[in-house]
Amino acid sequence: MTQNEFRDWLSQPITKAFFAALDFKVEGLKEELAYQAGENPRLDGLKVGAIQALRDLKDVDWFEETQE
Repeated sequence: MTQNEFRDWLSQPITKAFFAALDFKVEGLKEELAYQAGENPRLDGLKVGAIQALRDLKDVDWFEETQE
């Protein structure tokens, strides 16, 4: 994949929707933690882990990972 192809991929509506969905899910999990933290520590840990995993997906250097 070239850098131009990568930029094109980032500009596609489906790609934008995917990254927006990641943001939406992270915000939802943070909201749940804000209201329910401490009620179930195991579930809290799972939510924190999910938030980190979603952020990792968003923050990865995608072009570097896909260079030919």
